[in-house]
Amino acid sequence: MARTRVADRVEQLRRQLDDAASRYYTSGDSPLGDAEYDALWKELVALEEAHPELRSPDSPTQRIGAPLPKGSTLAQAEHLMPMLSIDSQMSAAEAREFDERARKALQLEEGGTLRWAVEPKFDGVSASLLFEDGVLARGLSRGDGSRGEDVTHNLRTIRSLPLRLHGDGPFPARLEVRGEVIFAREAFEALRTRAATSADTPFRNARNTAAGTLKLLDPRLVAKRGLEFIAWGIGHAEGFAPTSYAALREGLERFGFTVSRWFELVDGIEGVIRFHDELEARRDEIPYELDGIVAKVDDMELQRRLGRTARTPRWALAYKFAPRRATTRILSITAQVGRTGAVTPVAELEPVEIAGVTVRRATLHNWELLAARDVRVNDSVEVQRAGDVIPEVVEVHVGRRDASSQAVIPPQRCPTCDSALETAGAFRYCVNLECKDQLRGRVVHLASRRALDIEGLGPERVDRLMAAGLIERLEDVFTLPSKRAAFVELEGFGERSHEKLAAAIEGAKRPSLARFLAALGIRQVGEQTARDLATAFGDLDRLAAASEEELLQVHGIGEEVAKSVRRFFALEENRRFLAALAAAGVQPQRNESIDGPLLGRVFCFTGGLTSMSRDEARQAVEALGAKTLPSVTRQVTDVVAGDKAGSKLDKARRLGLAVLEESEFLDLIGRGRPGETSA
Repeated sequence: MARTRVADRVEQLRRQLDDAASRYYTSGDSPLGDAEYDALWKELVALEEAHPELRSPDSPTQRIGAPLPKGSTLAQAEHLMPMLSIDSQMSAAEAREFDERARKALQLEEGGTLRWAVEPKFDGVSASLLFEDGVLARGLSRGDGSRGEDVTHNLRTIRSLPLRLHGDGPFPARLEVRGEVIFAREAFEALRTRAATSADTPFRNARNTAAGTLKLLDPRLVAKRGLEFIAWGIGHAEGFAPTSYAALREGLERFGFTVSRWFELVDGIEGVIRFHDELEARRDEIPYELDGIVAKVDDMELQRRLGRTARTPRWALAYKFAPRRATTRILSITAQVGRTGAVTPVAELEPVEIAGVTVRRATLHNWELLAARDVRVNDSVEVQRAGDVIPEVVEVHVGRRDASSQAVIPPQRCPTCDSALETAGAFRYCVNLECKDQLRGRVVHLASRRALDIEGLGPERVDRLMAAGLIERLEDVFTLPSKRAAFVELEGFGERSHEKLAAAIEGAKRPSLARFLAALGIRQVGEQTARDLATAFGDLDRLAAASEEELLQVHGIGEEVAKSVRRFFALEENRRFLAALAAAGVQPQRNESIDGPLLGRVFCFTGGLTSMSRDEARQAVEALGAKTLPSVTRQVTDVVAGDKAGSKLDKARRLGLAVLEESEFLDLIGRGRPGETSA
C-alpha cells in the first residue's frame, strides 16, 4: 500500500474510532458493534506499528502512556483563565435573592426576567483541558483556581474525552474546556467490588476516589477505573465565541465532548427552583452522584456585564440539594487541639454511612454551642455531612435520652499536653506552642500553598517526621535539610525526596511579609489581615514593635485582632521562635509597596472590571505603594469605576474625589487590556 494511501487509511480509522467512542458516551448509539470496533482498532494498531512515523499523540491508540518515574511529583501550571468557584445557595429564598441582585445589576425593567441555563451539579472533580489548534495539549486539575496539577497523562485515558476536536475545522487556536471528572455509579460500584476482593484500599466515596485517581502516576491503572468527563464550560478561548451558554454546549458537543443530558433553558428564577426540586426528587435515578444544580445566565453578553468577584462569577449560582442525613449514637465526646491552640469538642460516633462515606466523628464546633444544644454521651443524634463533606451533629433526639445522662463538662486542661487552658469567648485555647497536636497543625499550615508553599510537607509526612523526632518545634522545618541521614532512613523516604524537600524549604526562606505573617498562624490573622498589616508596617520589626493603638489605626483591624497580634509578639516563646527562624536563614521581605510610585494614594473600586478581578486590581495598586479601602471615605484619593458602578461613584463625585475609568486605571498601573473569553 502506497504511503499516501496508508496515511489516508490511518486518518479514516482514527475518525471512525473517535466518532464511535464519542457517540457511545454521548448518546449510547455507537455506529459500530463490538466486533467491528475491535477489528478496526487492531487494523489501526498494525498500521501504526508498521509506519511509526504516522503515529501521533491524538491517535486513539495512544491514550495510555508509560507510567511516570517512581517518586515523581505532579508538575503545576497556570490556567490561562482562572477557574472560579460558584456561589452556593441552600434555599429557594437565597436563589431568589441571587436572581434579584443579578436583575438589579442589569437594570432590568420591573417584572423583567432572566433566561437561565440549568443542569445538574455533578459531584466530581473539576479539570481544565487546553486544546491548541484542535489537539489536546495539556490537562490540569482545578487546584487553587489559578494553578492546577498537570494530570494530562491520566486525563488522556478517559474514553469520553476527545484527544482532538471533532469536525473538519478550522479549530480555535487555543481553547480551555472545563468539566467534571466523575465516576458513573455503576463504574464506581464495580471498582468497589474489585477492591473488596483484592489488596486495594476500599473505595468509600466516588468524588474522593476520582480525585485520588487523577493523582496516580501510572495511567494504566487510571484507564482501568472507568472515569468519565462531562464538559460544562470554557475558560480562555481564541476563535470560539458562542453568544449563549446553550450555543456553547452545542459547540462542545460538536467538538466531541459529553455534556449533561439533563439540561433546560428556563425563564425566571421560578423555573430554576422547579428544575432543582424535580431533579432532587429523582436524584437517585441519575447514574451519577449529584449534590445540586448549577444555573447560569444563558446570554453571554449579560454574563460579561454582570462580571465576577475575586472568586465567583455573578452570573452563575449553585443551588445545593438538602444534605444527606443519618441517625446514629454518640459513643463519647472528646477534645481536639487545632493549630491556633483552639480546643474543640468532637463527637465519636457509632459508625454510620452517609452518601457512601462511613462517618465515625462529627464536629460539635465549640463548648458554648455544645452546651446550648445539650449534646451528651449516648445520645441518639442526626448527623449530616455539611456541604456533603464535613460531618456535623445537627439534631439531638432528647426524647430517647436515658434518665442517667449527664451534661458534658468542658476541659480545664489541654488533652494533649496537660497545660492549663485559656478561655476566650466560646473557645478554649492551649497556649503551649510546643503542644504536639498544636505543633502538627501549625507545621501543616506553615507549609500549605497559601502560606510558605513548601511542597512535600503534607499532613502524613509531618506525622512521620514528628514521630521520628525530626520536628519537635515549628522552626525545625527549616533544619530538615541538615538532617539528611536520619531523613533517608525513614521507610518511604529517600535521597530524591530529601533533595526535593530541601529545595522547597530553601525556596521558602524569602517569603513576602504578607505570606510570612499568614504562615505564622497568629490567632485571627488570615490572608487579608496579613496583607493589611504588611502594607501598613512594611517590615517585621516595625510590626513586632507596634502598640495596640498603632495596630488599631490599620484599616480593618479591630480590638480583638490588635490584641491578638500584640500578644503574639509579646510572648517570649514567639520571640524565641522568630529568632530561631532568622538564624535558620528565613528572611521575610520588606513590603516594597511602602516605597512604590503610588505611595500616599488610597484606592476604592466600584463596579465590575473587564480586565481583572477587584482582588487583582487591589493587589496591583498595593504592589505600587497604594492602600485600598472597601468603601468611599475622605481618606480615599482615587475611585476606579468599572461597569455598572453604584452608589460609591455617586458619593465619590459628591466628595470631589478623582474618578478613573478602567482604561485610565490600566494606564496608571502600566498594564494593557488582555482579551479574555469567559464562560
